[in-house]
Amino acid sequence: MTYREPGGRAGKQVELKFKLKEDADAFAVKVERDKDLGVYINPKKAKTPFSEIWDLWLNTGTVEPGTYANYRSVYSNHFEEHFARRPIGAISSEDIAKWEQWEQDQGYKPYGIQVRKNLLSSVFGYAVATETIGRNPCKTANPRKNEGRSAYTPVADDEIPETQEVLGIIAEVPKNLRAAFWAMAGCGLRPGEALAICDQSVEWEGAVLLVNHQVTAHGVCQITGSRRGVKRGTKHRKQAESRRTPIPGPVVEVFSDHIDAFGMWGGEGWLFESPRQPGRHPSYDWLLRQFKDAAKAAGTPEYTPKSFRHYFVSECLHANIPLYEIAQWVGHRDTRTTETVYGHLRTRSFKRGSDALGDQIAGDLASFRGKIERPNVIDLDEAQAS
Repeated sequence: MTYREPGGRAGKQVELKFKLKEDADAFAVKVERDKDLGVYINPKKAKTPFSEIWDLWLNTGTVEPGTYANYRSVYSNHFEEHFARRPIGAISSEDIAKWEQWEQDQGYKPYGIQVRKNLLSSVFGYAVATETIGRNPCKTANPRKNEGRSAYTPVADDEIPETQEVLGIIAEVPKNLRAAFWAMAGCGLRPGEALAICDQSVEWEGAVLLVNHQVTAHGVCQITGSRRGVKRGTKHRKQAESRRTPIPGPVVEVFSDHIDAFGMWGGEGWLFESPRQPGRHPSYDWLLRQFKDAAKAAGTPEYTPKSFRHYFVSECLHANIPLYEIAQWVGHRDTRTTETVYGHLRTRSFKRGSDALGDQIAGDLASFRGKIERPNVIDLDEAQAS
């Protein structure tokens, strides 16, 4: 059959072949209906492989090199096997739901799955905008599954180390890296932020840390000029924006001792330097390897660098520090994230507070026990009868 695309006589003629006449007639009716509704899509475009649409989406606009590399990694590890060779128009909401189930079966956490689904939705949204497909299958996949729920999930008890476990892990870390680990556990910094501490970012008198840099493994680093180094800006913050977090007194001493033992380098006075390449920043992968080895040596291999941030927030909550302050210190987008991930820990702080107060006043109350006399209540009926 032959038909014209929207545009009247100016519309492009399209020729399609069908084995059965009824199939051709049904398609012709659908084409006219779609043209009337303004949702017509050229069926040949819908046969474009997902991989081609992905490449077009990825290379549209300006993407930072680090983000570009991250997207490529997500594609190869999570999307390629399931979608790469399939026609973009043949991927349905059921296919997206099956992919989500596969991710869950692999043990991936709900927040990570939701982030990757948002990425998929952006790709399909691009295909809709370029009139390659007529709808976004991510918009209808399991519409009630996450209804009313945040992509963030509450942190589990076994993800939060005790103080002794934190001390045990840090004791196994190379001495030239221990201050970075204390920055994570004592100030709530992310690993890349901890590696980017410098003398200029520490307010020594006020014991406050300015967090406005992070070590990145990809992209052009504006300060060092190398591919790996410090980049201005942190997660959820603009490039020139800093966040401030308090430095506990013992951690200030750790920073000072680190400088006395290992010195600083560069004009900004960076605290941490690559052990193999002087004048370069350490890599995130090196810190991660050191953490894994230290956690294993300490007998707590289940912990990750993020566990130290969990420890920091948990201790802040137990100290009854307001959520909005904690959210600012650790660099969350807003307090809803902090509430969702850590809000349930506040109930434990109530019990800890009641136990502490009970222990404090128990001795003082002992002398008052048994001294409360029953009040003399007058029965009005008996008084009137007498």
